[in-house]
Amino acid sequence: MMDKLTPKETSKGAEEIVLTQIKQDFITPANAIFDYVDMVEKVLNDLELVSEDEISQIKASCSKLIDQYDEAFILNTGVNASTNKKSPEEYSELRHNLRTPLNAIIGYSEILMEDYEDDLEQGAIDDFQQIINLARDTEKAIEKFVDYIRGESIDLNDDNATSQLENAESLFKSLGDIEYSITLSDEIKQSDILIVDDNITNCEVLQRRLSMEGLKCRTAYDGNTAITEVFRKTPDLILLDVILPDINGLELLKMFRKEHSSESLPVIMVSAFNDVDSISKCIQLGAQDYLPKPLNGTILLAKVVASLERKFWREREKELVDKLHIQATTDQLTGIFNRRVVFEALDEAMENANEAQDREFTTIMFDIDFFKHVNDTYGHAGGDAVLISFAQLLRDEITSPNIVGRIGGEEFLAILYLNEDQALEFCKKLIKKINSNLVNFDGTDIKISTSGGVAFSSETSTSADLTNKADERLYEAKKSGRNRFQFINSELVGD
Repeated sequence: MMDKLTPKETSKGAEEIVLTQIKQDFITPANAIFDYVDMVEKVLNDLELVSEDEISQIKASCSKLIDQYDEAFILNTGVNASTNKKSPEEYSELRHNLRTPLNAIIGYSEILMEDYEDDLEQGAIDDFQQIINLARDTEKAIEKFVDYIRGESIDLNDDNATSQLENAESLFKSLGDIEYSITLSDEIKQSDILIVDDNITNCEVLQRRLSMEGLKCRTAYDGNTAITEVFRKTPDLILLDVILPDINGLELLKMFRKEHSSESLPVIMVSAFNDVDSISKCIQLGAQDYLPKPLNGTILLAKVVASLERKFWREREKELVDKLHIQATTDQLTGIFNRRVVFEALDEAMENANEAQDREFTTIMFDIDFFKHVNDTYGHAGGDAVLISFAQLLRDEITSPNIVGRIGGEEFLAILYLNEDQALEFCKKLIKKINSNLVNFDGTDIKISTSGGVAFSSETSTSADLTNKADERLYEAKKSGRNRFQFINSELVGD
């Protein structure tokens, strides 16, 4: 086994992966230095400790370090790498230039830590130490980078380095087996995409790229037109440029979010601004994703399809949840509320009535008269037709905030926010409706009637006792001749 593996001994793809890891090893601690500097700066400012010059020097040195590294990385890797081998002196100079800003970062951090050691809590001291540690990590990453471009970076005696290379080689080989084409479903192809960009050429390019994949697009060249287009027909996705002649893209995004959620109207921002602050601002305002200019066609398509698929999956999920909710809360045959919902509503109504005396309500328990005879005469299909018709009549007469549901067989329960006098008038009207209602089944009109027991929340303090009273009065109504509603001390007889 070789002790060293140079870039020449790796595949092109694996080399790219290794270089990406090498750069990541540098940029992660380098960027973290900024974060920790911001934290210690805030602490020092809060304590009114003089540190402006030192903090500025640390930040400037960190910025210089990153800029120099980026430049060196571009010049010494990939297609930009010179075919002429550098001299040892040149590599030494590169290492020196990259390490020089670290001296300032470490030096000024140590000075501040020593000067204000007695004034700072341990957390701030630890943050200063972390800056120094991150600078040391950055130094190691620089050494690794310079060694690699010299052809000495991969040490096979280093288990970690060996593992990284092996993983890189394996990953690159596996990539060759992956199909990169994106298959669009018919549903995705039917989606409506609105492209908002003041540059006509940009719009045309975007539209052509997406249209080539079978996607349907329309365009708007300014913010006001975009608003009109969204109002005319809400698109499935918006590709929104940040810079527009009348309303900037961020303001437009805020307008859209007042009327549409990110789930119902996904927006992908498009801009030449490719910095972290711009991207985070867009995401914060409700953008689902961000595309930097110039656009990469593959990435564009991937993000557009991903956004559309998320939208459609959420819609399917909502449809399923709504369907399950309906199944859980409604009677399958009649379509009105089921037993569970009605009794939960009754418990809530009684609780509210006990807390506030002005929340009086009425409970009516219904039972279709001679329903067994209906089933025996017309079969269960005829019985079902009667139940459906009766439930529809109740639903038409008993509207929100009142509630009615089927609690079993031919029994129904209603909760009405009416006092005793109002309940009596309601029952008079209802019993006339029921008596005049004919259920047509198989060409035959079936006349039905109902018996009911009426109880009032003022009679008791529990929902169980209330339903018992309504049930007892229902039994009395049926016993005394049916087609009537039984109240506390009186009854209402139908025609």
